[in-house]
Amino acid sequence: MALQIGRAFQDGIDELLSERGAVFAGVFIVYGLLSSVVWASLSQALTDVFLGQLPSDAQVNQAAMAGGTPLALDLPLAVAAVGALVLFVVNVALNIVAIRAFASDDREPIPDNVGRRLGKTVAIAIVAGILTSIAVGIGIILLVIPGLVFALLFFFVQQEIALNDSGIIESISNSVSIVIDNLLATFVLAIVLLVLGLVLGGVFSLLPIPLPPMVLTTVSTVLSSVVSVFSIAVTTVAYLHATESGYTQGTASTSGL
Repeated sequence: MALQIGRAFQDGIDELLSERGAVFAGVFIVYGLLSSVVWASLSQALTDVFLGQLPSDAQVNQAAMAGGTPLALDLPLAVAAVGALVLFVVNVALNIVAIRAFASDDREPIPDNVGRRLGKTVAIAIVAGILTSIAVGIGIILLVIPGLVFALLFFFVQQEIALNDSGIIESISNSVSIVIDNLLATFVLAIVLLVLGLVLGGVFSLLPIPLPPMVLTTVSTVLSSVVSVFSIAVTTVAYLHATESGYTQGTASTSGL
C-alpha cells in the first residue's frame, strides 16, 4: 500500500483525539515543561560560569544584557547538565513507547509490552540518531540541500527501530528504501509537519498582545508538545501504510546492530 497523505493525517488526528492521544499529550506536556526548566537552568548556569570568567566591570554589563531566563532555576552546572542528559534519554524512550502505542491494534491507552527490550531499543535509537544527525549536519554545512535530503531519507528511522527491532544500519537502510518508494508523499508529509510545528510553536510570539516571557515559554512548550505527539502519530501511521505493516506487540522480528 502506498503512503496516503490524507489518510495519514486523518488517522493521526483520530489518534490525537483518542484517550491514548490525550494520555500521551499529557505526558509529553509534563516532559516538555520539565525539559524547558532544566535546559533553561543549564543555559543560566553556563551563562553564570561565563560571566564569572570576565573582569568585574565587564560582568556587570554582560549580566545586564543577559537578563533572566524564563523558567530557569538556580541549579549547579553539574546538576543541570546531568538532568539534561537524563531527559534526553527519557525523550528517546518516550518516543519509542509512543510509536509502539500508536501502531498497536490494542485500544488500551498504554498497550501491554510497549516497553519490551526498551533499554536496548533506546540505545540503538540514540546511536542511530547521532549518526543521522552527523550526516544531516555535514550535509547542511557543505551545501544545505544534501542535509535536507538526508533528513528526509532518515524520516522513518525511529519507526523502524521501535516497530521492527531493526539495528542501526538496517533501520537507516530501510528508512531510505521506504522514503525512495514514497518520495513525494513523504516530502509533503515532512513539510506539513515541519510548518505545523513552526507555526504553532511560535504563534504566540506573533500576537500583538504583550505576554510575560514565562507565560509565552509555557504556552509554546505546551503547544509544541501536543504537535510532537501528533507528528509521532502521523509518521507512525504513514510508516504502517508505506510498509503494509499490521504491527502487533511482541511479534516483530529481532535483529542485531
